[in-house]
Amino acid sequence: MAIKVEPAFLEFIRNAVSAKISSAVIVVDGNENIHPIALTKHITENQKTVLQLHIYLDAEDASGTITEAKLVDASGVAMITSSAHITSHETGALLLFEVPFEVGVN
Repeated sequence: MAIKVEPAFLEFIRNAVSAKISSAVIVVDGNENIHPIALTKHITENQKTVLQLHIYLDAEDASGTITEAKLVDASGVAMITSSAHITSHETGALLLFEVPFEVGVN
């Protein structure tokens, strides 16, 4: 049996995930700070869709070592987490979370 996931369904999944995630919690030198999602991009091709979420930290916010980044919902519940070891001294940082969705048939 061949399955074809229509673009409308991939768009629904992408939009639902995008709507659920409200901000990012970034840990710099052991301190948690909440940052907004600066940009959300949606890429859909064939049977695959990708949701990209960008978080920008200016030079002051990124000063130190970034050890963890979490995408959270409006209640602060972590939806996606990532450990990191990024050191930034005089520049800011742009963090990218990329969430791929691919449909296959077994």
